Formats: sequence, structure tokens, C-alpha cells
Amino acid sequence: MKNFKLQTSIKFVLSTFAIIMAIAVLWINSTVISNLREGNRRQIEKIAEYYSKELSDSEKLDYTYFADVILPVLYNFEFPIIITNEINDGSNIDFLPPINIDIKEKVNSQEYRDEVYRLIKQMDENFIPYEITGDDGSGEGRQIVYHKIHYGDQDIIRTIALLPYLNFGFAILFITIAAFGIQLIRINERNSIYAGMAKETAHQLGTPISSLMGWVELLKEKMLVKRRNKILSSMKNDLSRLSEISDRFSKIGSKVNLKTVNIKSLLEKVTMYMSERLPKSSKTKIVLRLKNNTNLMGDAVLLSWAFENLIKNSIDATNPETGIIELRIDNTNSAISIFFKDNGKGIKRKNWNDIFRPGFSTKKRGWGLGLSLTQRIIEDIHKGKIVVTDSSKNGTTIKITFDK
Repeated sequence: MKNFKLQTSIKFVLSTFAIIMAIAVLWINSTVISNLREGNRRQIEKIAEYYSKELSDSEKLDYTYFADVILPVLYNFEFPIIITNEINDGSNIDFLPPINIDIKEKVNSQEYRDEVYRLIKQMDENFIPYEITGDDGSGEGRQIVYHKIHYGDQDIIRTIALLPYLNFGFAILFITIAAFGIQLIRINERNSIYAGMAKETAHQLGTPISSLMGWVELLKEKMLVKRRNKILSSMKNDLSRLSEISDRFSKIGSKVNLKTVNIKSLLEKVTMYMSERLPKSSKTKIVLRLKNNTNLMGDAVLLSWAFENLIKNSIDATNPETGIIELRIDNTNSAISIFFKDNGKGIKRKNWNDIFRPGFSTKKRGWGLGLSLTQRIIEDIHKGKIVVTDSSKNGTTIKITFDK
């Protein structure tokens, strides 16, 4: 349930980020287009105002002045422009050659004229045309419209206008890929956990079951009562171990009721258990540096499992001839810290965080589950913190901290 909520939260954050990014790009896009259009409008407005003033001079009413002076300026603009003649002078020319517009039809053909009129209509729907006015030549000071300047968006604006659609498309693609990636990672981690749990279960059960099978075979033989009682006592211990293993796996996936646990007594019990199961040829020493009794709210079964995993990793990392594993407790007013230090081969700095990831292992036959379970027990169940504080070729130190 917790993983599902986490996955949902990540998807929500990604979706929100993508939407905010899309809105931001849309706003920037709209602002850029508005600024470009406003710049075009001001240029046309100034041209219209200037030449309207010039055409008020009766000496500059002829078309030659307009063609020689106005048109060369307009050709320097980058946006499409069509200038229409509003004075009926008896000619068939009711518009000037379009500027910055490529029309494929034959010039002066009916199709060509129809296309120009269509473009004029399209331009006028988006932008109000500007009028070039001037004196009507009557000497009475009346103003009439000589030309209208129709204009539209340049190519770059039309390109920019497509960006929001591309942005939304990329945002959807980003969310889809990210969600798929998260789902794939979750599936892989879940598969690693399932495989690891199955192997860990088999490993945990293997030792006491094998022992019980051996005891059963011995019981088939005739023996003294004293020896039989010793075997029965050993069988009882193995059955207790099986019960403890069953209890561990049942608690790791359910809500745990925390009780007062004496950390010193628990570490002594775990250390004794691990020391008894060292190979007879091993000279590895497990040293306890525990002072006063220290209590915390926890679950003894799960904490002992976590401590066993850490000691087991230290045993695997050290040389059987010279291995030393040291356990130490620091008890302050605000926290309880437990240090697991060994003189093993160490952990590479880049792997300090990865060792707690399900499925990660540097051992040839490792399953990558022990430290992952340990982290879950310490951090998720007991709200503590477990970190690698130091590691080199001379050894490794792992620190567990519980707030009081």
C-alpha cells in the first residue's frame, strides 16, 4: 500500500511538473507572438501616418511618389503585406504586387487575383488594415483614403504558434515514459524482492531443518537416556529457531506492536548465537563494547534479525584468520547509536547507498536482500536511520541511530 501511494505521488508530481512546464512555455510563446505582432503593427502604423502626412502635400499625389518612396521601405519588412488602391483612377490595378508573399498562380490571371483577395480577407480577419490618407486635391482640405495596407504574420510567428502543441505532445510523452519507467523499476524491484525472499526463507529454514533431520536419524539408533535427552534439547532449540524464523517473516509485512527492548541484552544474545555458528576453523572475534543497559521501543524479533544480518555481512567481509567485529553503543540525551565495525575488505564509496537497495549485492552468490530487509526494519518499522559512516580497505563502520 505504501509503495502504491509513493508511486501515485511520483506520478502526480511528474504530471504537475509537466503541466506547469507546458503552461510556462505557452505563456512565453503567447508573449513572444504578442510582442512580434505589436512590433509589426507599430511599424505599419508609423508608415501609414508618415505617408498620409506626405500625401497631404498636393505635389506628392501621384503614384510615382508612392512607388518610388513607400514601396522600397515596405520591401524591407519580413511580414506579408498587400497594398490596395482605394481610388478609382480608371485602371484595372486595384492592388499592388504583394510583398513577402509567394503566389503560385500566373500573375494577373483571375486565379492570381482570387488568391490575393482571399489573402486580403484572411489578413483583415486577424489585423485591422491601416489607411494611407491624403488631400483630395480640391483645395478644400478634405482627406480621402488612397491606399490600405493589409498585413499578416511572418513565417516565424506561424512557426512559434505551433510550439504549444509540440510542448503538450512532449509533456504527454514525458509523463508516459516516466510513468512506464517507474512502473518497470517497481516491477523489477518487486521481482528481486520475491526472489530474494524465497532464497532467504530457504536459507533461514535450511539450517534448523537439516539439523532436525540429523537428530531424527540419530534417534533411530540405540543410545543412553542422557544422550537422547541432549538430542531432544537440541531439537527443541532448532524448533524454537524455526518458530522465530516464522515469526520474523510474518512481522516484516505487517504492523508491529513495539515494546520496551533492552538493546544490551539483545546484542549479547545475537552475538552469542552468531559466535556459536562460526566455523570451528574461524578465528573471527565478535567484541562487545557495551556499558550501561539501554532500552528503546521496538520489536526484539525483528531487531535481532537486523543485527544478525549486519554481523553476518561483517563475517563474510573479514578474513577468518584475523577478523574482528566490534559492536558499540553510544547513548545520549537525544538518541541511541549502535556501531557495527569490522576490519574487512570495505565497501566502495559509490556503493554506500546501493547496498541497501533490493537485489544489489557484491557477493558472487549474494541475493541482495539482507541489508534491504535490515533497512526496512530499522527505518520503516522503527523510524531509525542506518548509514555507512566509513569504509576503506581497512574495514567498514555502519551506524544505526534511534531517536529517543
